[in-house]
Amino acid sequence: MSEPFIAEGPGYRLRPLRLEDAGVISEFAEDERYWLFLADGTRTPNQVKQLVMDAVSISSRPHPPETWWAVEDPDTQTVIGTANFKQLGAKTHRNCSVGCTLGPDFQGKGVGKALGWALVALAFETFNAHRVECTCAVDNDASIHIMKKTYGMTSEGIRREYRLTARGWWSSQVFSILEDEYAAKAALVKNEA
Repeated sequence: MSEPFIAEGPGYRLRPLRLEDAGVISEFAEDERYWLFLADGTRTPNQVKQLVMDAVSISSRPHPPETWWAVEDPDTQTVIGTANFKQLGAKTHRNCSVGCTLGPDFQGKGVGKALGWALVALAFETFNAHRVECTCAVDNDASIHIMKKTYGMTSEGIRREYRLTARGWWSSQVFSILEDEYAAKAALVKNEA
């Protein structure tokens, strides 16, 4: 992806992540609610700055293996979270993962649900994915419901204790959707609109 991609929907706008976004993201990262369903624990401002620097660097490469965006409120241009696209395996497999995280005060308002579907659509329609994967904490009931019922994804099971974190061993629920399943679901969503 050589050119920045910008998308906008109800309650969100995606734009390339910038180094100056580290300050706002640090504020989110200092709040335990931000990390409730994420594997990592709270981060210091310097750790967040390094993460943002790494994400900006990776995203700016020609044909990056992963791309990071800032999620803004479209009315105020305030950063409310981050989103990402990651290529999994060789490009020939056309397999990827997408994800997003919103600041605690912006969660539970439907923005993540709309944004997540936009990321799935982006993966299929812009990045020519064959399979899109999303993961969430095993106890994140809201995300599990959205992935199954709203997005029509299939649960592939639980990736058990695959990562050691400051809070102990971490497990994730894995969901996926294939391009023909996405096409059918996208047609339903379009007809409902």
